[in-house]
This record gives sequence, structure tokens and C-alpha cells, in this order.
Amino acid sequence: MAVNFKDEVLIRIFAILAVIIVPVAALLVYRTVDIAVVRQAEFKELGEERFRIVTVQAERGNIYSHNDNLLATSVPYFSLHFDPYVASPRDYYDNIDSLALLLSRHIDDGHTPGAWRDSLLMMRDSVSGVANHYFKLKESVSYSELARIRKFPIFNQGRMGGGLIVEKRAARKRPFGWLARRTIGYSKEEGAKVGLEGAFDEVLAGESGKQEMFNMGNGIWLPTDNLAIVEPTTGANVYTTLDVNIQDITENALENGVRRHRAEWGAAIVMDVKTGAIRAMANLGAVNSSRNRYAEQYNYAISRSNEPGSTFKLATMMALLEDGLVDLDSEVDIENGVKTFYDLTMEDSSPQSRGWRIISVRDAFEQSSNVGMAKLVDSLYSGNEFSQRLKDFHLDAESGIELEGERAPFINDTSRNEFSGISKAWMAIGYESRLTPLQMLTFYNAVANGGQMMKPYLVTDIRRDGRVIEAYKPTVVDRRLAKPATIEKLQSLLEGVVDRGTAKRLKTDQYRFAGKTGTSQQNYSQRNRKKKYQASFAGYFPAENPTYSIIVVVKDPTVGGYYGGEVAGPIFREIADNIYNSMIEVHEPLNQGPRPVLYASELPSRDAGYLPELATVLQYVNVSVDSLPGSELALVSAQGEGVALSSINPAEQKFPNVRGMRLRDALYVLENEGYVVHPRGVGRVVNMRWQSDGRGQRGKDVELILR
Repeated sequence: MAVNFKDEVLIRIFAILAVIIVPVAALLVYRTVDIAVVRQAEFKELGEERFRIVTVQAERGNIYSHNDNLLATSVPYFSLHFDPYVASPRDYYDNIDSLALLLSRHIDDGHTPGAWRDSLLMMRDSVSGVANHYFKLKESVSYSELARIRKFPIFNQGRMGGGLIVEKRAARKRPFGWLARRTIGYSKEEGAKVGLEGAFDEVLAGESGKQEMFNMGNGIWLPTDNLAIVEPTTGANVYTTLDVNIQDITENALENGVRRHRAEWGAAIVMDVKTGAIRAMANLGAVNSSRNRYAEQYNYAISRSNEPGSTFKLATMMALLEDGLVDLDSEVDIENGVKTFYDLTMEDSSPQSRGWRIISVRDAFEQSSNVGMAKLVDSLYSGNEFSQRLKDFHLDAESGIELEGERAPFINDTSRNEFSGISKAWMAIGYESRLTPLQMLTFYNAVANGGQMMKPYLVTDIRRDGRVIEAYKPTVVDRRLAKPATIEKLQSLLEGVVDRGTAKRLKTDQYRFAGKTGTSQQNYSQRNRKKKYQASFAGYFPAENPTYSIIVVVKDPTVGGYYGGEVAGPIFREIADNIYNSMIEVHEPLNQGPRPVLYASELPSRDAGYLPELATVLQYVNVSVDSLPGSELALVSAQGEGVALSSINPAEQKFPNVRGMRLRDALYVLENEGYVVHPRGVGRVVNMRWQSDGRGQRGKDVELILR
């Protein structure tokens, strides 16, 4: 039987393949079972030792002001390391000299190029030590520095080709430094969250991502290029109501005031009357016992509640007027400013009260008579009526500001053990109640706003990639806090305080404002101790059309008085003055009305120069010229309500007269005639000083005096 040669070859090939493939396949099956089943735990532990997934923090969002100024942002910086074993030997050694020179200049100039070259050689060629795949180059490298370093030889081939390892980090920066520091706040990993950074931490933080890391040994972990890992989502941006200019004005005025009076602390807030938007919130506290250094370390504006004193009398008057118990012309006997309620004696702070008995309710308020306000409330209210009316005005409610840490207000009433027979009288003048500066301002702002109480707010919207994802609009707390007639009378009283009352020294002819002074003793229950006072002023401006309401509170002033009118009032005025001067909309345009008559003394005269330029300038400023001469140079002369241009040719004069010319025209005339010019000053030529030649006559050097 003949054997087919082709079949015999195929059989042998199959036999050989079987001998090779079957053992390999068996080995692979064995290894698979061994790894996946038998030694699964061992290899899993080894993988966890070499690879791990770590959380990558997202880039934090920015905080912006009302006028789009950047208040807080995350600035990236980079840590640079180098793996000298990544680049090919040829690339490494061909470029080592150039790289050493650049490292010496831009990374560490404490090492010479030669020292850097030796280090680079040692990194790669050392046989005595452990190979270092993570050599530290520099920390805290800026983005611009990184862009330059990435262009270095070897490094310009990237991480996989050149071995440059870049690790990104971020530092929170405030471009305006300490401006609104406590209001902007901070958010720390250990849990401390303050201000807007804390209140909107989740929004600003974004969503963390995941990054796979590889263990290089010696505790060094490097990120891998696993693209399947989750990328972080950048945080959203928070846009606030703060106005950088108003904040700066407020902080400067407050600092001047607390330093001048050596106070324990001070707070000032500026609010938009119509919307309740906070335009500025400033807080300064003494950082040493001598009170010569101040910093914004605590938000007194929302977190410190004290007995407000006489600024609270506005609420007292609102209650009396709203309940129809008095009118502004009603009379009250202030008993020469001294009155005993049960076992406690109350006195007026004003020396004028010593000579007064029967005065009007208006005078009692404008002159801030404690006895007058206290007697009215004590005699006209019974039980809990007065306390309830104050609560109807929302004085017992928090403002609802977005920041954490707002202190709840306190209004005493008959349900509390602290309420006694003297409580109504003392509550009428701002004691036995506690409010923060913001809560007090919210009430004043409602009066300025015609009785409509607005919720104070600090954030307008939250945006991501330029798109608004959440908006915060003005919120009405109470559309009618009191009857319109009551609000109108209260506004009249606040204006009267400035026109005739305790704040009349603060009055200005530039604009009208309204407000109320306040002074309260803070430690009256602590006998045999030095008295501490709180000075305050709350009000708004312009009085006829309120735009901004402001409150200033200064705790424990120790120099230069302690009354609200002499401590807090001037700070209010400085803030209001500077804001008013920056309010373009309230100032009449300078060019409004008929064009003023121009007199010869107000017109340009005796100016000289190049005719086409003179004509262009005169036309631009709307000064009429009858006719133009035909010369290249001209002289301007004032005539009536216009000017005349006459031709001049200084070159034809024996000694050219260039007075009235700009330097350029004077040089053109003199240098063309061969003179050497020595200019002094700037402006137009007002005098010429000729230097003499060897014969004592005018030479070719001339000094031009310009002003």
C-alpha cells in the first residue's frame, strides 16, 4: 500500500505542533488556575501594593464681586520631579550640558552648571546606590515657569519621553488681599468653614475625581496613564453682591475710626435699600492689648449681638405711632432728664435735658431722651403688648444671611424670668434686647425702603462655564412693616436727628442723610468695674431718595469719647461721603444747561505752534475761529468769546522768538536756523535764555524754559 507523501508531512507537522502547543496550553491553563484560584489572594495583595486608586480634588471655583472683580481664586502651582532613566541614552548624553546650564539658571542657581552636570551623570550612571526614578527638582513652580521648563532639552519630550514628572497643586489666593477677608472666609480640610468659602463649600469644591497611582518603591507613588479613571469636575463660581469700591471705602473708614478711638472692635455694613444686597461688610478687632493693631478675624456684623442702645428707639417710635398711642406733636414730661422706675434711676445723657420738662415726642426722639421714650412705653403699654409689637416688626428673627454663625436676636417678654417691672422702660431705650449689627440694619433699611423689609443677601448667582445654575433674587420679608403714614413720620424723625438733634454736627451741605445715634453701656451689671460702652450710628442716604443704608458699631472706644454721635457717626459720614462722591447718577452733568459765556481770560491766548494742529484742537474744544492765516505757524490771541489766529514767522527774526510754542515746534524753528537748544521743564516755552559767544553777544546756544 502506497503512502501519500503529502499526508505523511501533515501528520508529522501536526505531531510536532501537538508536542509544542499542548504543553504550552496546559501550562497556561495551570498558570491561570494558579493565579485566579489557588494564589488569588497573594496576587491581589501584590497588585494593591503596586497600584492604588486615590482621590483627586477638583479645581475650586472662584468668588466674584458685584462688579465682576475676582475676590478669591485657586492659583495652580506645580511640584517637579525627574526620572533620568526615561530618556534614551543618546538623547540624555547629547543634551546633558545644555540641560545642566538651564537647571543652574532657572531651577537652583546655588549649583553651577558643572555641578548640575555631575549630578545628572550620577543620577543615571551610579552603580553604588539605588536607582532614583523620582529626583526632586523644585517645589511651588508657577504656570509660567513650568511652560519655560517644559522647553528645556530632554524635558521637551514630555513625561514618557523625557522623564519630567509634573504634579499639580492649588493654593487659594485673594487678589485684593485682606479686603472683606472674613466675609469671603475660608474652608479648610480639617473642618473649619468660615464665610462664603464655608457656606458654599460644596458648590465651590466641585466633584472629586479618581487617579490610578503606581508604586515606584521607597514610598514614591506616580500617576499612571489610565484614561478610564474618573476626571474631577471643576467647582462652580459664586458671584456676590459685594462692591469692591464700597468695601474698600468702608474698611478704610472703619479702620480710621477704631484706631482713632482705640476700640475693642468695630463693624460696618452697607446695604442696597431697594434689594437688601450687601455692598460691604467690614469687621476689625484689636489683636493686642495696646489696641494699635487691628485685623479682620471675626465677623462681628453677624455673630456679635449686644444691647443696641438708642438706635433701638426707632423701633420704639414705630410701635407707639403704629398703635396710635402718640403723634409727633404729643408731649411728654421728661422731668429734667431724671426718672426713677421702681428701684432704678434713669438719666438722659444730654445736659440740655436738665432744663427741660414738657417737650414734644419729636424733640424727645431727636434729642434722644431716655426718660421721654421710657415714660411713654411704660405708661402706654401693659403686659406683653410692647414686646409683641417689636416681634411683629421681625426684631426677634434672624436675618437669614447666607453665612454661618449668625447670632439669634433676643427680645425680652413676660414669658421670661428676666422680665420685671422695669423691663418695658429699659427695653424702650435699647436694653433687655440683643441684636447683631446686621439685624439692626435690616430694620433701618425697611424704614428707608418705605416700610418694605428686604432679606439681606450676599450671593446673586452661581455659574458654571458661564451658565447660571442657581440665581438668588431679592426676597421680601414683609411688604408693609407699618402703615405708610407711620413710615413717613419715622423718616421725618431720622432726618430731624441730623438737622437738629444729636447728629447735627455730622450734617453736610453736599447731600442729605438720615439716621440715629446710639450709645449703650455694656457692663452695667458688673459693679466696681470700668464702664464699657458701645457707640453706634444707623441711617441711610440720600434722605429724599434712599440708595444705601449703613450701620456702624464700635465696641469699647477708649480715646476721644464714647457717644454714638462722636465715635460711630463720623465713620458713617466718611463712608457715605465717599460713596456719594462715586455715585455718578446723583450728580448733575457739568455740561447740563445753556453753554456758559466764555471770557477772554478763560480762552487760550499767546499760544503758538503749527497751524493745522492749533486749528484741530480749537475745533475739538468748540472754540470758534473767524479765519485761518496762510502761514505754517500761527499765534493764538483771545478776542471776546472767540480767538484769532495770526501768522508768525520766527525764522525771519534776528533772534527767533518761540515763546508759547510746544517743544517740538520750537525745536523745528530753532534747529533749522542752526541753534543748539537746551530745554528745561515740560509744557510750553515761557522764557528763552541766550548764551553769549566769545564777544559777549548772543550765541547759537539757547536755553528754553517750559511750563
